[in-house]
Amino acid sequence: MKVIFTLAILGALLSSSNAQSIIGSWGGNIEFGTRKIFFIMHLTKDRDKYQSTFDSPDQNSFDLKGGETVLLADSVTAKIPSMNAGYTGKWDGKDEMNGLFTQGNNKIPLVLKRMNEADIPKNPLAVVRPQTPKPPFNYTIEEVEYDNAEQSVHYAATLTKPTNKKDFPTVIIISGSGTQDRDGTLFDHKLYWVLADRLTKEGIAVLRVDDRGAGKSTVGPNPKSLTSADFSYDAETSLNYLLQRKDINSKNIGLIGHSEGGAIAPMVAARRREIAFLVLWGAPAIGGAETNTSQNMTQLRKARIDSLSTAAFGQLHKTILSHFTAANKDELKLGIDSSYAQWKRIQPEKVLKDLYATDSMIVGQNIHSLYNGLYDIAWMRYFINYNPVIDLKKVKCRVLAINGEKDTQVDAIPNLALIEKTLKENGNKKITTIKLPSLNHLLQTAVTGDVSEYAKIEETIAPIAIEIISNWINKTIKQ
Repeated sequence: MKVIFTLAILGALLSSSNAQSIIGSWGGNIEFGTRKIFFIMHLTKDRDKYQSTFDSPDQNSFDLKGGETVLLADSVTAKIPSMNAGYTGKWDGKDEMNGLFTQGNNKIPLVLKRMNEADIPKNPLAVVRPQTPKPPFNYTIEEVEYDNAEQSVHYAATLTKPTNKKDFPTVIIISGSGTQDRDGTLFDHKLYWVLADRLTKEGIAVLRVDDRGAGKSTVGPNPKSLTSADFSYDAETSLNYLLQRKDINSKNIGLIGHSEGGAIAPMVAARRREIAFLVLWGAPAIGGAETNTSQNMTQLRKARIDSLSTAAFGQLHKTILSHFTAANKDELKLGIDSSYAQWKRIQPEKVLKDLYATDSMIVGQNIHSLYNGLYDIAWMRYFINYNPVIDLKKVKCRVLAINGEKDTQVDAIPNLALIEKTLKENGNKKITTIKLPSLNHLLQTAVTGDVSEYAKIEETIAPIAIEIISNWINKTIKQ
């Protein structure tokens, strides 16, 4: 779920170059507050074209493909389109580049130094993912493609169906935030394929779809303006496709929404009564502003910022996000100026120092750029302002809401409580909420639940979590 923005620089670094001696590997630390993330840039040349790949050993990411790589005179410029990031620096002609790492409107000084081959961290052996499905399969696998009603977006998906069974339930998996393929591939984990494999073996058909711009699905018009609302109509298109098939029982179709998908699924169910059930997996029911604030506060705690300063940041951040209803950035600036001045006036010096909020430090200098960058992203602006309770109130079908106890991206306790409270207050008694001990946002068995653990855990999804989802679906269609 891509909603952390201040302290979590989750991505790869990209750079570029020219001239004979610039070929090689360059490394340096991106520093933000007390955090350091080491990045390595590898520069090569193919004929007259420079190429780059990147490593982020601290995040267990290696061989990340770079974009355009350019050197003009002694100025190196590179972009990371997938991260809305890049690097611009001046090469000294020898062993150092001095420049800025940028992500959105954030600019962080970054010095890259030439590395010796012996000092470059090596990519560890491929992590074993024992749950990744392997043939032979005892169910039907069908590759399918279809378009939305306007024929502006083309979707590609995999439909797995149980054999020798009729009137089976069918689910559509709605992915979390960020462009994901149909398998939910993350750090070599095939999250949605692992789930689909087990569900289909238990007699449940599953449609898993490439997000816009992933796999064979097209992006469609105006990609920068897309929000969760648009993605809800993507899911509705998948529903319409299934309703046209004679081999699918139209009365037993449900949705499994993971993370952001857990907010999207109720949007669809609120509009379409054909939805028989929902599985909300790590759903951010408390809304984007609360979720984003919670995530950032988690990162501050991880950076060992004390509770007083962390709470002060949370207060400021949530207050500023409340101004994202502004019609334009001039109006947003007025809101930020007022809120920041009031907040800063009452903070002790230690809090201002801990949060880099003095006039001469990062937040003090760039408070507007930090938030303008978020405001400029249509998806983020919608996510911050959208209240999931509005659509949850309209959901009348059966609902299973499930979270990991150690979920650091979507806190289990407030989100599960709000889902249950909202549905029951509006007359829906067909609700089951489950908080699973020791599981994280992906429903892996975890130690801390932090995002940094995802790649290190061999388990893709805890078997107990899949069993609960499977048993609940099979039970609910019989009631």
